[in-house]
Amino acid sequence: MSQFPAKFNRDGSPRTVCCKNIGDYIQTVASMQYAGRDAELIEQEEADQFYPADKQKRKMIMNGWFQWRAEHWPPSEYIEPLLISMHFSPLRAEQLFSPKGMDFLRAHQPIGCRDLGTKQLLESKGLDCYFSACATLTLGKKYGVPKDQREGIYVVDPYFEIPPIKEKIISFFSYLIKHPLAVLKLGMNTFFRDYSPTGFLDRDHSWYRRFYKAMCFLRTYEQLFSISMLMSANYITHWVDIDLTKTTAWDCVYMAEDLVKKYGSAKLMITSRIHAGLPCLAMETPVIFIANKEITDDSGTWNTPGRLGGLLEFFRIIKINNNQFETDDEIFSSIKKFDNNIDFENKIEWKEYAEKLDKSLTIFMT
Repeated sequence: MSQFPAKFNRDGSPRTVCCKNIGDYIQTVASMQYAGRDAELIEQEEADQFYPADKQKRKMIMNGWFQWRAEHWPPSEYIEPLLISMHFSPLRAEQLFSPKGMDFLRAHQPIGCRDLGTKQLLESKGLDCYFSACATLTLGKKYGVPKDQREGIYVVDPYFEIPPIKEKIISFFSYLIKHPLAVLKLGMNTFFRDYSPTGFLDRDHSWYRRFYKAMCFLRTYEQLFSISMLMSANYITHWVDIDLTKTTAWDCVYMAEDLVKKYGSAKLMITSRIHAGLPCLAMETPVIFIANKEITDDSGTWNTPGRLGGLLEFFRIIKINNNQFETDDEIFSSIKKFDNNIDFENKIEWKEYAEKLDKSLTIFMT
């Protein structure tokens, strides 16, 4: 199963470029461990249109976010699904829980929920469900390298605030004078040209903006991380522009697999993305999860409130609010500043869920 974007807009006009979260395909990489590399890719958002020529049912691991184009729910009768690690958005509840949708869910319960928010939503509909956590917790089954072979620090989609430059113009120049090499080096990185902490890519490519964003990041993160560490890190955003005339769903899967391999051989991960953080837990890569209020509060407004319930407990977390860091983690609270020599162990609470996921997925695909 994949989440390849439609090649046509809702009005029927052709769509050539799409900004896509490649983290969605990391979930597909996890499924491929069980389905095999010769498996078919079925477009999740159009699964109702799947009609194989041989009219034989296909097993489908249905994990992920369901579903932007909810008019295509439920899937085709030719799909034999395993409903596991699923997130249902209340934003699409009316369509997903239509009489036809409810019939499908009842026929294939119990339903494994990626997060506690989904579990609560499905329970309110009278469905048999349980918290399964995310299938990316199984990526250690195939990926990852021994500790003594790891190298590199990865910073993936970290949260930080970017106030209007007019409000911070004096601060910008004073910080530039203080740390000119750090601001210039990071500002030249395409990550700071493209990345936006609030989702999608930054379309403002004004010459100064990338350096301003690098400065905003540095001013915040140097409170807790050494400048040398931040300058030597690898920066990645999961948001990418894909050319729909040249890129296939398999291309996106391979891009995601390349990221998984990088994360699995890293010395350290710093991220605000669960689809960077959870795979690292699975592959034993130390993770520092940066969580802003929007992530930690059930009252958050972005995407789906409470969408990470149950998952955040797996991480060692540093909270960020108004560009200030705080933590109640027993390991992190004893560290005054992180540097290139930092070494710690992740929590282990995720492991029991990874074991259960591995068993369920293996049995289903056998």
